[in-house]
Amino acid sequence: MKKVLIISGHPDLKKSNANKTILEEIAKLLPEAEIRKLDELYPDYQIDIKAEQAALEKADIIIFQYPVHWYSVPALLKVYIDKVMEHSWAYGSKGNALKGKFFIASMTVGGPEKEYQHDGIVTYTMDEFMAFIKRYTVTCKMEFKKLFCTYSANYIKGVYPEEKYTQVVTDCKKHAAELAEFVKTL
Repeated sequence: MKKVLIISGHPDLKKSNANKTILEEIAKLLPEAEIRKLDELYPDYQIDIKAEQAALEKADIIIFQYPVHWYSVPALLKVYIDKVMEHSWAYGSKGNALKGKFFIASMTVGGPEKEYQHDGIVTYTMDEFMAFIKRYTVTCKMEFKKLFCTYSANYIKGVYPEEKYTQVVTDCKKHAAELAEFVKTL
């Protein structure tokens, strides 16, 4: 099987229900995958560029797992992308470190899918919002494979009924299972 690297871009997994569940399930389903939790490694946002580049270089499949924040990646993951994906390493005429690697975007969104339609409150699809992720992979000469998204993945204890938590966990376990199965096909 190909070497799988998962970059967790959640800014605080201790407070997560959805992303934490997905990562826990993926660890069970793909035990050989390396999971790098940016919030634990870099709580101060001071990314070890060389360590992250070394991890990326060893991978065949790169997965970004994160909650969507304001229609984009969380700040911690953005800092990671800005710092680690250096010119002449990740992109540019000499930047071939990621060339040919498979890339998967795996995310959670608080709102329901019906809001992320042209006739919904957001008026754009998640695929349209994530166009920059696809462009990023092209710039880095990676092959974008798929976008996985779990909607309505927001649960706040005391605000939502307990059944909502159960649904989020169920949906996220399904997300992880589908992601793992897809990875095994690559």
